[in-house]
Amino acid sequence: MRALITLLLMFAGAAGAQQAPTHPALPYAIVGGRALLLDLYVPAIRNSPRPTLIWVHGGGWSQGTRAAPAFATALLDRGIAVASIDYRLTSQAGQYGSEGVTFPAQIHDVKGAIRFLRANAGSYNLDPARFAVWGSSAGGHLAALAGTSGHAPEIEGAIGGNLHVSSRMQAVVDYYGPTDLLQVMPDTRTPPGSALNHDAADSPESRLLGYTASDEGIGVLRANIANPNAPFPTWLALARQASPITFVDAADPPFLIVHGTADATVPIRQSERLRDALAAVGRAPGYVTVPGAGHGGFPDTVQQQARDFIIAQLTAATIPVGDARGIAGAWHDPSLSGEGFEFLWLTGDTLAVTFYGHRDDGSNLFLIGTRRGALRYGETMTIDMIATRGGRYTAFDPAAIRREPWGRLELRLDACSRATATLEGADGRQVFALEKLAGLAATGCD
Repeated sequence: MRALITLLLMFAGAAGAQQAPTHPALPYAIVGGRALLLDLYVPAIRNSPRPTLIWVHGGGWSQGTRAAPAFATALLDRGIAVASIDYRLTSQAGQYGSEGVTFPAQIHDVKGAIRFLRANAGSYNLDPARFAVWGSSAGGHLAALAGTSGHAPEIEGAIGGNLHVSSRMQAVVDYYGPTDLLQVMPDTRTPPGSALNHDAADSPESRLLGYTASDEGIGVLRANIANPNAPFPTWLALARQASPITFVDAADPPFLIVHGTADATVPIRQSERLRDALAAVGRAPGYVTVPGAGHGGFPDTVQQQARDFIIAQLTAATIPVGDARGIAGAWHDPSLSGEGFEFLWLTGDTLAVTFYGHRDDGSNLFLIGTRRGALRYGETMTIDMIATRGGRYTAFDPAAIRREPWGRLELRLDACSRATATLEGADGRQVFALEKLAGLAATGCD
């Protein structure tokens, strides 16, 4: 028991000196009659929507508080907002009514907090397209899982609602988090050894899953990894869902992984596994080992590396659109009438853009163009546009349609549902401040 208590304290990590939140104790969800809260720290200078870091605390998924560490709130000086969040702990059984406190409760809560902040970005002057997550130990595990599961609806959950927005991240910092729950104990090297038996039924990993009877535990699951008999397939599937490496794919955001070489709580091999999985899909992360460091307690030079990574990712002139399928649909400039755009994804990564409007003489103008490749917020795309004439709704004759070069469209995505477009060609030049048509707000972009 003493070893477990020591582990949990180490999982929690040092908090450092605290700064008062700008918006303390914001409820982002009600679960079983109890509020889940977050603290939001907003930079003093608020001249434009701010990028946002979400801090996720450690504590073996059983302890810890949302108090943000000073090394994270230092980002305020660089114009980045910081949100530190509650999530359900495995020690809180019965405190959320009939709602459970074992996995996937924790990742559902983290994603619910992210969606809340993104959905309410306008109220707090946040940029919904520039979100990062940073966590240590158990919090590092949840940060990594949030980063790799952006395309995994099976663990999205519905905590707090706001399902019309995305929980995808633009950057992730994982401080020494477990990444493959079934392999934590086998990954232990001596030295430094392990502070406890991760395979035991009372280990933090077993408690996270809720597989804690005297004849259970992570070790039992691993020993039955090929056993087709109940209940092993169900519990093994849950363990894999709780492991960030399960969901790694080429659409994952940039990662920075940091681990001490003498960590006896979470073996460094766990971070190596995530590093290797990301590299295998072309998403090689930043990877920092801290010689002689244990479970946290890193020098400020390392903390500064993490801050520099977050700043670089969240303040870049252009950043990738997490899932560009979300921009498909009808767009218009609310200040204009009778004109608009339609964005449609064709096979592969080809975006078709059509414009319907009118010339100065009142005749119709219909333009179409295509562009291949990934999309980035802030990048101006130039698309050649073709005018089509002669089509009819009745007695349709494809041979009657005439196509001729018209000009170009310069299109810049500013957010998932906001863009700037400039049409310039045979009929003149016009600038549009586009919004996704009301009732068709983009989903799943970020």
